[in-house]
Amino acid sequence: RIRSLLRRPNGMLPDRLELDDLILDTKAGRLTVSDKEIPLTTREYALLEYLLRNKDMIVSRENILDHVWDNFYDTLSNVVDVHLKNLRKKLPKKYAERIETIRGKGYRVA
Repeated sequence: RIRSLLRRPNGMLPDRLELDDLILDTKAGRLTVSDKEIPLTTREYALLEYLLRNKDMIVSRENILDHVWDNFYDTLSNVVDVHLKNLRKKLPKKYAERIETIRGKGYRVA
């Protein structure tokens, strides 16, 4: 838990993360696309927030586990893949496709 807190940035983080008309309101804890709210689980929300905060950067499965899951998970576990699959199902196709799987490296929102 302490390691997780130490990894968080000290500066102010934006209250809204945007990708075209996809808006993640971090203050309200709500995702909207074209003014329509999309319900997410806590993990899906945290996963999308982490990917959007690192937009255009490749983030490894290990980094995702460290930042989204505060406990220790086996890096061979498919927990990240399962949550990403569920997240992609909930998003409109054009946004689901923007979450890219970079084989052997991780994931990126482009």
